[in-house]
Amino acid sequence: MTGWGRLSLRAQTALDRMAWGFGDFKRVLMERGAWPAATSIAITPGGARWSITGTRARQQAGSRKAASFLVPEADCLWGTLQLPDMPRHALASGVEEALWRVSPMPPEQIVAAWWAEPQAQGGWTVAWGMCRRSQLAQQLEQHGFAPDAPVYLLRQGRACPVRNVAWGKQQSQQRWMDWGGVALLLVVMAALALPALMPLVLKRQAVVRAVVHVGGLEPKAAPLRQKLDDLRQQAQLAEELRKNASTDLPLASVIEALSVAVPADTWLDRVEVNGNEIRITGLTANATELIGQLGRQPGLVDVRATGASVRDATLNKERFTFEMRWRSEGAKP
Repeated sequence: MTGWGRLSLRAQTALDRMAWGFGDFKRVLMERGAWPAATSIAITPGGARWSITGTRARQQAGSRKAASFLVPEADCLWGTLQLPDMPRHALASGVEEALWRVSPMPPEQIVAAWWAEPQAQGGWTVAWGMCRRSQLAQQLEQHGFAPDAPVYLLRQGRACPVRNVAWGKQQSQQRWMDWGGVALLLVVMAALALPALMPLVLKRQAVVRAVVHVGGLEPKAAPLRQKLDDLRQQAQLAEELRKNASTDLPLASVIEALSVAVPADTWLDRVEVNGNEIRITGLTANATELIGQLGRQPGLVDVRATGASVRDATLNKERFTFEMRWRSEGAKP
């Protein structure tokens, strides 16, 4: 067998074990009343009445009409056999073939019932029971049952069904009840989960409503957004103007300081102000003396010539270009 074949076989075996486990767990729940299941009233050859739910058999008092027949353990032959690993759906054929080998009577003269359990080391253990078909037919006729009535073989309080036509109908009915139980379980789980999920649902609805509301306001907010952008630009411009106003030089003070420092024989051709930087150009009789007078003014600092003074022979004066910085009040020299 190839590796893929072995892997497929292991997967099939694991699924069969899981299906058997779920089925056995459902049987336990049915027998304890925790899962919907039909209860059948069975009668023994001696007239005793038993209540059968799943495979659990209990003696029942009362006069309720019996719907099935229960063969006592003493009237049956019981045994066990081991089967190798095989798919769960092939168990019926495997057990039938094995019972033909171990039966002391021909197969057509017996009625058999069995149940199987998987083994940890692999394979299946099958517990089987059988009784005479002729004897069972007489007992069914004696108690007024049809030949295809439901029949159970009793062993140690466990009723094992004979797999005939009636058993197939019971299995079909149980499947419908299983679907109903699953639906009821889902409804109960939904009812229990609803209080926990309700805050999330309400929060989602609130988010959806908020998104719809914002989507409706978006076209209306477009003109307002444009106005807000304009206001923001105007605010930025006003802030820049405020900053510039706080740093602008007091021109009157600058002109006054220059008027005090510049002698009468000095002409100013140009005065440039850039921030707190001042640049002057003109003609004077003595540029060196002029730069000294400017430097003695309290509001003027860093007075310097940007180039050599050139004497104008026509006017007999020196052409100068000075740069200086205005010292605001409270600033360090």
